[in-house]
Amino acid sequence: MSIRIAPLPEGTRVRVIQGDLPQDPAAMGREGVVVATSEYRSNAVGVLLDGESQSRWFRPAELETTKDVPLIPAERQAAKEIKSLP
Repeated sequence: MSIRIAPLPEGTRVRVIQGDLPQDPAAMGREGVVVATSEYRSNAVGVLLDGESQSRWFRPAELETTKDVPLIPAERQAAKEIKSLP
């Protein structure tokens, strides 16, 4: 049994690189933001490329991060810091 996790957290800046499968050559080298991830669909990540209004789906192997990847989203970190009731 394995536990599936989202490959990249939402809000991560990424650049499209050459992957194993053929893709749109015009997308190579373009940057964008991860807008859709899911534990149930760990084989694809929704990315909104800069200058576009529609998101596209990419495999995690076709993306490289351009900035440090946050370990957990900011709202989850804030929730962890809230004191629980005794």
